[in-house]
Amino acid sequence: MASALPTIPRYVFGIFEPAILIVAVFITSIWSKYYVSSQSDVPITRPLSQSEEIHLYQLSNLFLLIAVTSIYVLNATDDIKVARAFLTALWWGDVGHLSVTAWCMRRESLSKLHKWNLVNWGNIAIPTFLFTARTIYLLDLFGGNENAKSQKQY
Repeated sequence: MASALPTIPRYVFGIFEPAILIVAVFITSIWSKYYVSSQSDVPITRPLSQSEEIHLYQLSNLFLLIAVTSIYVLNATDDIKVARAFLTALWWGDVGHLSVTAWCMRRESLSKLHKWNLVNWGNIAIPTFLFTARTIYLLDLFGGNENAKSQKQY
């Protein structure tokens, strides 16, 4: 692991997040019909269209790309500026992902936690946790970034 990150962010962003993304790759690839039908209250009873399958495999590829990039970047650099820039880019991705997901799910679905399925938890709760952890890291509340004080903040 890169020494650029304090211990907690190192494990959250360098191990936990890539592992969760690998799980997402399998869910969107292997259980693609479950993934699509879990996106809304209306179950899908027909086979997925070719277009839906292509979109799911592209989504799987994006999950894999983010996981592998996280592993390589956060394990390869001891430069705090690189790690912070990378995590800042992912922070903006969290903002977009959570905003779009919340908008599409609507307030009524979001407020019924007891009705959430695996896909809902994966689309809201886990990204919210990662967004919060990134925010805490970027605000330097985890500590352990002695080098960050002397380097440009993003």
